[in-house]
Amino acid sequence: MAHKLTSAVFPHEDKLIRNHDGVATEERIGNPLTHPGCGFRSDDWVLAFKRMNLLIPLNELGSDHESWGHKVAEDGFPAVFDQSQAIQGLCRSRLLWHYLILTYGINKITQFYKLSGRKERPWQDIFMMTLQELEANWLKTLQVEEKNKR
Repeated sequence: MAHKLTSAVFPHEDKLIRNHDGVATEERIGNPLTHPGCGFRSDDWVLAFKRMNLLIPLNELGSDHESWGHKVAEDGFPAVFDQSQAIQGLCRSRLLWHYLILTYGINKITQFYKLSGRKERPWQDIFMMTLQELEANWLKTLQVEEKNKR
């Protein structure tokens, strides 16, 4: 429920941008045992998908529900049809935004959010990198963090 509340407070047509902090909110003030974490941290999910070579490139997660493993049911509400894809998309979007905030600061995120209302996914405009480059840098950081935990 906390995830949905966050999406209502930060509405956006692009699902990658809209879900930027919903999982984090669910983990902090909601029920971390619910979808998508199901009791595991987002980092653990992403690293598990990475180890199994099942990562979906972030640029393949579109604004539509289907690319996120969801579909709109007959009652008009989104429903999960691919649990793996849904977990991965939500956890990865949460971690990407966390990485961007830590690396570039909240002001860049605010600029991105504002510009994204007028221009589709302005990664290059704000971060001077493509989504693929940002994703590669983030995954390297995630792997370093995992090694340091051992």
